[in-house]
Amino acid sequence: MIRHSIRNKLIIFLLIATLVPFVTSLVVSYYFTKQKVTEDTLTNNSALLSQGKTNLLNYLDSIVQASSTIYTGAQLSELGQFYEIIQRQHEIDYMSDKVIKSGLQVMSHSVKEIKQIYLYASVSDRSYFVNNDLVAGNSGKYPGILPFPANQLVYFETTHASHNYHSALNVYSAPTPVLSMHRNIMYSPNNTSIGELVIDVSLDLVSQISQRLFTHDQEELYILDETGHIVYGPNPAKWGQFLDDQWGNEAIHSELDKGSYEWNKGSFAGITMFEKMQTNYVSWTLVKRLPYEQLTRNARQLTKINALILTFFMLIVMGGTVFISIRFTAPIKQLIRYITRIQTGQSGLGDVQSDIQLSRTDEMGILANRFHGLMQDLDNMVMREYRLELANKSNQLMALQAQINPHFLNNALQSIGTLALQHEAPKIYGLINSLAKMMHYSMNTNESVVPLRKELEHIKAYLELQKQRFEHQFEIVYDIEEGTPTIMMPKMSLQPLVENYFKHGFKPSQSQAPGLLRIASSNVVRPQGEYLQLIVEDNGVGMTDQRLVEVRARLRTPSAADDANIGLHNVLTRLQLYFQDDATLDIEHVQPQGLRVIIRIPMKKGVN
Repeated sequence: MIRHSIRNKLIIFLLIATLVPFVTSLVVSYYFTKQKVTEDTLTNNSALLSQGKTNLLNYLDSIVQASSTIYTGAQLSELGQFYEIIQRQHEIDYMSDKVIKSGLQVMSHSVKEIKQIYLYASVSDRSYFVNNDLVAGNSGKYPGILPFPANQLVYFETTHASHNYHSALNVYSAPTPVLSMHRNIMYSPNNTSIGELVIDVSLDLVSQISQRLFTHDQEELYILDETGHIVYGPNPAKWGQFLDDQWGNEAIHSELDKGSYEWNKGSFAGITMFEKMQTNYVSWTLVKRLPYEQLTRNARQLTKINALILTFFMLIVMGGTVFISIRFTAPIKQLIRYITRIQTGQSGLGDVQSDIQLSRTDEMGILANRFHGLMQDLDNMVMREYRLELANKSNQLMALQAQINPHFLNNALQSIGTLALQHEAPKIYGLINSLAKMMHYSMNTNESVVPLRKELEHIKAYLELQKQRFEHQFEIVYDIEEGTPTIMMPKMSLQPLVENYFKHGFKPSQSQAPGLLRIASSNVVRPQGEYLQLIVEDNGVGMTDQRLVEVRARLRTPSAADDANIGLHNVLTRLQLYFQDDATLDIEHVQPQGLRVIIRIPMKKGVN
C-alpha cells in the first residue's frame, strides 16, 4: 500500500526531478570546465615555451656573436686582424702574445655570463686561458676537448662541470655547471683550420629564463640536447647527465617542431609539452611536464564552489518538495478515508455531507463537493436504471416475438419455386433457386473460410440472376485449373470483384460487342513460395491511367478507401488479415479495353 502511494511517488519524482538536473549540471560543468581549463593551459604554456625558446636563442646568439669578434675585431695596429696573428707560421713573439691576451680579455667582458675562455692556436701550438681578467699562455692543446663535429663550425657542448684546461694560471675556481661554446677558427684565404675557441658560460641566465617558464613545486621544465642529455632541469645535480626516462625520447625524436602528449607511466601522470630549438649550432628540445593535478586544480575549485551553492539550494528544494507533497496529498488521503467508510457501510449516503469536512476552495475542495454530488446522482441512477431494466425486458420480449427467422425466407422461396414448377415456369424456378442459394450462402455465419469451389458456386448463382437482368448481353468464361477448387480462401472474396464489373465496367448501351467476363484460377510458383492466383477479367470500359494509379495508391493506404473502390479495399484487407499480409491484389489494363483484377493467396495456409 505504501509502495503505491501517490505521496511517495510524488516525493520520489520531485526529488529525482531536482537531483538529476543538479547532479547532471555539476558533472557537465566539471568536465566542461576541466576541458576548457586544460585547453587554455596548453595554449598559454605553448606560447610561454615559444617565448622562452626565443629568449634562449637570442642569448645563445649573443654568445656566438661575441665569439665572432675574432674575425670582425678592429685592426690591431700594424699586427693586423686577430685571426691573422694566430695563423702566422713563425713563433708568436711577445707583442703578438700580448695582443692575443688583450683581445681575449675584451671578449670575456662582452657577455656577462662568460666565465672563462680557452683558445688554441694550432699554427704556433699555443693555448691561452682567460679567467677573471687573468690570462695565462701554455704550449700544446688541452687533451680533454671533444673532437669537433664534421661540417660544423660552431656547436654548444652540453652542461658539464667547469675546469681550468690544465692552465698554469694560479687561480682556484670551484667547479660549476657551464655551457661550452666551441668555434673552429678558419683562415679565409685557404679555408683551413688554424685553431679552436672555447667559451664557458654559466647557466645563470639560462636558469632565469627557464624558471619563468614553469611553476615551481608543481611543474617541471627540461632542456635536452639531441643525445638525451640534460642541459637544464629541476635537479641541478643531474645537469649534463643522460635522461634515462622514456618520456624524453618521445619528445626528442618527434618529427614535429612542437606538440604535446599524455604520459601516465611511472610516478608521473599528466601532459608533456615540447618545443624544439633547431639552429646551425644547437639542437635542443624544451620539455615541460604538466601533472593532471595541476591542470584540473582550477576546475576542481570551481566545481567545489558550485557544489556548495547547489547543495544549499538543493536542500531547500528537497524540503519544499516534501512539504508540498504532504500538503498536496493530505486532502486526498482524507477523502479516501471517507470513501472507505461509505464502502464498508459505516456511513450511509445521507451522512456523507456531515463526514466530508473539507473547507478548502481549491481543486481538493471541488473534488469533495463533486464526490458528494456524485453519490446523490448514483442514488437516483440506481432507481432509474432499475426501471429502465424492466422496460428493456419487455421490449426485448416484443422484439423476439416480431423477429423473422431467416429460415422462414428460405422455406418461402422454396415454396414459391415449387409453385412455379406446378405452373410450368422452370425459368422462374431456376432464378428463385439461384437467389435461395445466394441467401443460404451469405446467411451461413458458421463459415468464414471456404473452398474455392463453394465461392465459385455462389458466383454462378449470382451471375444467373444478372443474366436474366441484362437479357444475356454478356458471356462468362470459367478457366479453373485442376486441383485449385479445393484450396481454402476467405468467404465472399470474389463477389465484390464481379459486382464491380456490373457497377462500373459493363455499359451495354455504350458498346457494340457483347460483354465478356472471365474468371480463372491457377497454381503459380514465385520466389516467396506457392500461390493460388485468381483472375477476374472483363472487356468493360475500364479506367484511365490516372485513375488506375489513384486506385493502386489507395489500396496501399489502409485508411484511404473511397466509395469507388471500397469493395476492392475490403477484399484486400480481409485477405491480408487472414494470410498475414502475404496476400496481394493488383489491377491492370486489358487490351484493347477492360480491366483485370489479380489476387494471389499463399498456399501454405490455403490447402485443404
